[in-house]
Amino acid sequence: MASRLLAVFATQVQAVVVAWQVYDLTRSPMALAYVGLAQFLPMLVLLLPAGDLIDRFARKPILAASWAAGAVCSAMLWWVSGHRTARVRGTYGVLVLFGCSRAFSGPALQSLLPQIVAREQLAQAIAANSMIMRSASIGGPFLGGVLYAIGGGQLTYAVCCACLVLGTALLVWLVPVKFASPPAPVQGTMFDRFSAGI
Repeated sequence: MASRLLAVFATQVQAVVVAWQVYDLTRSPMALAYVGLAQFLPMLVLLLPAGDLIDRFARKPILAASWAAGAVCSAMLWWVSGHRTARVRGTYGVLVLFGCSRAFSGPALQSLLPQIVAREQLAQAIAANSMIMRSASIGGPFLGGVLYAIGGGQLTYAVCCACLVLGTALLVWLVPVKFASPPAPVQGTMFDRFSAGI
């Protein structure tokens, strides 16, 4: 729960701050549309391959790797925010990478819960996770605005990076996967099954 709270919190904070920073630099409403597009398109393109990969391999390492990639993106945004010449274009480039990491973290996180919680406790775990998501979705933008007002993008991205590193490196690896069944053998790749109409 703590690992998920940190990761979702960092994602929400970063989403608000990136939009504010890009708007501060450009004063263009269309720039905000490009911020969303830079994150959405990679998620859309990688949705099917990510699901196929998550079905084939252990979910916890995939989740940890995607959150670690998110931490790298936060560190890159921190660097870009300190260099005026690279700010807007560099931000869009980093957001594409961040969208790629989110394409894997979302499905891996959702499918990991039944593997770490007993079936009879799954309903309570889903409710607790829903509460975490709502809390982070409300508190993240608020705190992101406060952090941006205090220290600008550099402070905020440093906090996001720290949250993702803590959630990935320290907490997610401590979660035992007790209820995972061995993956069923899959014939061919996702593209083979798609072309065969399965």
